[in-house]
Amino acid sequence: MTLDDPKTEPAAAMVSFGSVSFEDPDAWLEEETETVLSWQAEQDARAASWLAARPGFADLCERIAALDSNQAVSAPQYGGGRWFRQRVPEGEDLAILEVAETPTGEGRRVVDLNVLRTSEPLLIPWFVPSPDGRRLAYSRSAVGREPESFQVIDVETGELLLAGVPQERATSPVWLPDGSGFTYRAIDPAVSKSDSLIFHLTLGEAPPTKPEPLDLGHPMSWPASAAGGRYVLVYSNHMEPRPDFIREIGGAWRPFLKAVPGMFRGVVLGEKFIAITTDGAARGRLVSIPLDTPSDRDAWQELVPGSDAVLASIAAVGQRLVLVELVDTYARLRVLGADGQVEGEIALPGRGVVNTTSTNAVAIAFLDCVAVGGDDDVVFVYSSLTQAPALYRASVVDRTSEPLTPPGARLDALVTDHSATSADGTRVRYRVVTRKDDRSGSRPTIVHAHGGFNVAFLPGWPVPFLAAWVRSGGALVIAHVRGGGEFGPDWWRAGQLARKQNGFDDLYAVAEDLVARGVTMPGRLGVYGTSSGGTLAAVAAVKRPDLFRAAVPQVPITDQFALVRDPLTWMIARLEDGDPNEPEMSRVLLSWSPYQNVVDGVAYPAVLLDCVSNEPRCPAWHGRKLAARMQRATSSGRPVLLRVRRSAGQRAVGEAAQRLQQAELLAFFVDQLGLPT
Repeated sequence: MTLDDPKTEPAAAMVSFGSVSFEDPDAWLEEETETVLSWQAEQDARAASWLAARPGFADLCERIAALDSNQAVSAPQYGGGRWFRQRVPEGEDLAILEVAETPTGEGRRVVDLNVLRTSEPLLIPWFVPSPDGRRLAYSRSAVGREPESFQVIDVETGELLLAGVPQERATSPVWLPDGSGFTYRAIDPAVSKSDSLIFHLTLGEAPPTKPEPLDLGHPMSWPASAAGGRYVLVYSNHMEPRPDFIREIGGAWRPFLKAVPGMFRGVVLGEKFIAITTDGAARGRLVSIPLDTPSDRDAWQELVPGSDAVLASIAAVGQRLVLVELVDTYARLRVLGADGQVEGEIALPGRGVVNTTSTNAVAIAFLDCVAVGGDDDVVFVYSSLTQAPALYRASVVDRTSEPLTPPGARLDALVTDHSATSADGTRVRYRVVTRKDDRSGSRPTIVHAHGGFNVAFLPGWPVPFLAAWVRSGGALVIAHVRGGGEFGPDWWRAGQLARKQNGFDDLYAVAEDLVARGVTMPGRLGVYGTSSGGTLAAVAAVKRPDLFRAAVPQVPITDQFALVRDPLTWMIARLEDGDPNEPEMSRVLLSWSPYQNVVDGVAYPAVLLDCVSNEPRCPAWHGRKLAARMQRATSSGRPVLLRVRRSAGQRAVGEAAQRLQQAELLAFFVDQLGLPT
């Protein structure tokens, strides 16, 4: 099926960026006009109808439901001897925040979105309890719509203590030890529509209108607590973070590691900053840095030297340290004394992923992988390619772990590790997941990859439709392409900016290796990715139609030139993909930007562009433009579908809508790759 050609405006004039020029006939689809939204609604309705009409769609919905339980597992947060957590209660459709005496014990509702409901479904993107557990800061938004509402409540009485701040996208509150106020990051549109600033708020006083006096050298900065709230650090650069400033409570800001090259991220123990750094070790080493003389490198002490393992996260638990490492992408947890001596390894259920949420795309340079509970315990979410996410608690004293919740599902599957050789000779790791009882060759196969922003794409539990795909007899491939953080910052940089093509070549090499091994064939090979991975899937569909039969780019960026029109997208993307206004980068971007590389008369694979309506980072117009261009160009007769899920954001698609989405993705690949229903 091929949708009718969209009705377009007259061909646009030649567009120029840097040193390149090209025609942009679909520029009109970038705007949210009545005409465009009407065109989008028609495309979306036709795509939804086509997907629902696939043979066995009702059965596929049941397969999704059977594997969808316990998906949104997250570690609770500790404050004042109690645990705070978010969940959707059985029989209700919106989340609550509750406080309990134990991580999984009976809780008392503190915030209930089911009571606060509006005409649009609500969600809670983040929450942070004060150290004494008496107050709770959280944000509330309508299905991913931003800016969010930043609020603070009294945990015991429910009294609203703060009903918002003057800035936009306020987040990352770092509480004072007594809960009287906090430091946070936000965007002030009067200064910049995309750059973060740091503010400090005292409860009971008017919210601040002026930022802290810091010379921030990066558009992305945020505060972090240290030493139980005794210090506040301000980090810059979420892809390669470093604490540029430090302040002791009651004191003044001072530069910390601002001029030091490399990534530094860590905790404060006593008068030392215990940090994972890439200074002197490509995949990280652990060092102890005096707080008073951070620039005196002779005073630094190496605690854990660099190795083949990627140092992902460090947490202080009493006077011990928990070091989370990636060993060939699989998690390892080790306990260290304050002096850096290794005491032993925390036992895990198997080879898998450790994180504070159930996602497998982990920004290890930016986020913690475990949550600290008191002086002896950490809690975390564990999953693997065959076990759904479950909450675990581990003791740093005896280094044992125990499940606090059962996994919602398991796959009776076999995981095999392989490597492919990319165009420049680099070995690229990938994992193949198949049912244990499946001995067939040339299976229908989906390659899943990410490859961007130093995000480690790890071998954890697949999203529901991919788990159902494996259970139904398909093969799933997890590809660790360059641009990701699975093998340290060097692996990321090798797929960034002018080297972006390496990540695409890695994906093609994995696909070709799968064919060479007899795992699959081009007519049964699909590609799927989200966000940066969605862009990767779009590039694959456009540039290698000979290799892939079907592609699902989910919330992709497809026009690397017009993205300059959206401040938030532009702030993020130019750091990873490059600035199209620069002559050299404009030529690089033109070589791979999906929209600009569509050619009339090419037999393109089937494509399902899966977008959402309320996503400022990956707006839906990217999907609109690529869909329109490919529908006119393709000669294969295969569908090019556009789904734009209304009232949804990249981080929020409501529970019922999410199950429908997963069923549709499964139906698309089943229909195109030949998996029996």
